[in-house]
Amino acid sequence: MPVIRVTVPGNAWSKEEKAEIASKLTDGLANVAETSGKGDIKQFITVHILEASEGGYAMGGNVIG
Repeated sequence: MPVIRVTVPGNAWSKEEKAEIASKLTDGLANVAETSGKGDIKQFITVHILEASEGGYAMGGNVIG
């Protein structure tokens, strides 16, 4: 079962925006699988959107938030 994990800052995206993110990531991975001959795997793809707490992530070695 393919799993996509995305970490975003806490409260940065609405529930609707997270649903769109999950949908587009799922479609993208399913498209790659289909064009590479792996068949239709869309129903097996799981997307986890994790929200980091303030100060719980860094970019370029610098803590954000």
